Amino acid sequence: MAKHISFGTPVNDAERWAFSLLADELPADYLLLTNVEIPTHSGQAMEVDALVVGEWGVYVVDVKGYMGRLTAGLHAWLLDGRDVDNSLAKANYVARVLAGKLKHKIPVGVYAPWCQGMVFVTGRKGEEIELEKDEGSLSIYTPKQIIAALTKEWGLTAPHKHPVTDTQKAIVLDTIGQVALVEQRNNKIQDFIKLKCLFLQQGLEVWQAEYHPGGWTAPWLLKILLPIQFERSEDAAHHEQRLRDEFQRMQALSGCCGVPYCAPLIQDGEQLVLPIRMPRGLPMNMLPAAELTTYQLLEVLRRSVTSLQQIHRRGYTVGGWADNCVFIAEEGDVEFIDIKDNVTISDDIQQYASRFVALAEQTRQPRIYQWYRQALLGGTCDLDALRCDLCAIIDIGVCDTLPHAIEIVPGAVIDHHYRLERLITEAPHSQLWQARHLQGQYACGLSVYDNVAALWPMLSSLYRSLSKIYHPNIEKVLAFGQLPESESLFIARAWEQGEAIDEVIALRPSKLMPELARAWFMQLLHALQYLHRLDIYHGAICPKNIICHGDKAVLVNFGVGLDIAASFYAKQYADPTLWALEGEAERDLFGLVASFVDALTPTSSKMALTQTGLINALLASDKQWLGERLFAICLQVLRFEFTLDPKLSYAAQFGLETA
Repeated sequence: MAKHISFGTPVNDAERWAFSLLADELPADYLLLTNVEIPTHSGQAMEVDALVVGEWGVYVVDVKGYMGRLTAGLHAWLLDGRDVDNSLAKANYVARVLAGKLKHKIPVGVYAPWCQGMVFVTGRKGEEIELEKDEGSLSIYTPKQIIAALTKEWGLTAPHKHPVTDTQKAIVLDTIGQVALVEQRNNKIQDFIKLKCLFLQQGLEVWQAEYHPGGWTAPWLLKILLPIQFERSEDAAHHEQRLRDEFQRMQALSGCCGVPYCAPLIQDGEQLVLPIRMPRGLPMNMLPAAELTTYQLLEVLRRSVTSLQQIHRRGYTVGGWADNCVFIAEEGDVEFIDIKDNVTISDDIQQYASRFVALAEQTRQPRIYQWYRQALLGGTCDLDALRCDLCAIIDIGVCDTLPHAIEIVPGAVIDHHYRLERLITEAPHSQLWQARHLQGQYACGLSVYDNVAALWPMLSSLYRSLSKIYHPNIEKVLAFGQLPESESLFIARAWEQGEAIDEVIALRPSKLMPELARAWFMQLLHALQYLHRLDIYHGAICPKNIICHGDKAVLVNFGVGLDIAASFYAKQYADPTLWALEGEAERDLFGLVASFVDALTPTSSKMALTQTGLINALLASDKQWLGERLFAICLQVLRFEFTLDPKLSYAAQFGLETA
């Protein structure tokens, strides 16, 4: 594409089309000056349609929009049998004048470049034209030959052919005069000065520009529509409407995060211009993401989702998710420069996840990157949950992960805060440790889980839920994260003093009073009802997950992913068919009743951990010890005959208090 400097306005469509063709097809090192005036010795000036400063010479090009059959001779021309002007004679005359001017300016030791006239016959935009020349050497060409004639040696009429040097090109421009001023004028649209062309297609241009109203400057983008360059008026009207729609969208989204400011449309009769403030920062394809810290990545993600939310809440979607259309600033701001509003909200979120999932994975925060992975597959559209998680993690504070894997052994430090002290129990895919918080110097529990992808749905829900609530009979979750350079997760919990309920009863059966067991049972009923009303379910109640100390019982180890409790899991107590039909709340209650019956049954009379065995163990116990009402309800629960009313108190339905 040649450098095009327009000195004046084309006088007809033939000139506009010809200039566009020459500018697009000529090489980048060519200079195209259009509607330029050549000064003469007398002080007058002769207008030239186009002046091409090329590799082999300087060409004075006269553009003619003749249509039909042109017969061109040395002296006379005929168009479909009618006399027309011999334009080549005029072009050659102007070329001789220009050559004379150049000879007077050429310094000693430098030759003047070859100047020659040339005629470009366009027809109707390259069609409906036939050319017949009496002599083949005449410099008259149709669109099929004009580019080759201007770029090849054979198009030159000089007896000796020499390439044009940079010095000769500079002398040509100096002879024409004020070329730089004209170029600057052409590159100015009101107070915007075009600097660099970023995109060029038929009739559509995107320029990097400066806003220069006075003593300060600001970077902008100019989206320019040139209707005259479209072959069909319908295409020009379509693109003009699209540009106007984009302006209306950006005005409607004014004030939203992520939407750059745009100035009013500029229309000067020849072009329609939409000025958009240049986004700060770098496009995503140039962002040095590997150099960003975890906090910087989280801040970028937080601002991106906030921007997307605000756009969606005003009824628009982004749609333009190309990596060069999303800009990220140093302080984390995210801006979109191609808001198309051409997709649904769910598709927009899916495309957003596709663009940002790599940054999310780099944070090594499973709560975050698993959301992006699920959204990428269309599994979630909940932007509120993501934004809340991002804000919570930033607020709580995270530590950048270590560059090496951590060996899970006594003394290992997890997440810079938790030192492992004693392995309590383990299973093939999980471990439970007693740990110490280094800064606070208090005991805590820490679970390690293998296989992030398989356990994520359960663990994500567990952390999201338990980290936001408090109940004295529910364990408190302290932290959640991924171990560096591994696929293992950890959950840190407040340390609960005591032992599992079956161990407490086995060690001190004589001291266990019925009132204490009933108190534990009622506490856990209240805890379960509190959880269930929040749509949180334990899912793995068993004797090992009930910790008792004094007069207090606490539910721990939420979630079926902890295979430490798998051998005690309530599902093993029940008939699989009946279990599959039960609701999640009923399963928790079944596990609670089964755990107490299992723990309270003497080892000597304990049968296999089946539904029938538990029922027989309950029937063999003393009804008076439990109370007839509680005994009857527990029997119904074990037989799956109990109908739970979520609106009533669980304790009242079990006969432990009045409704």
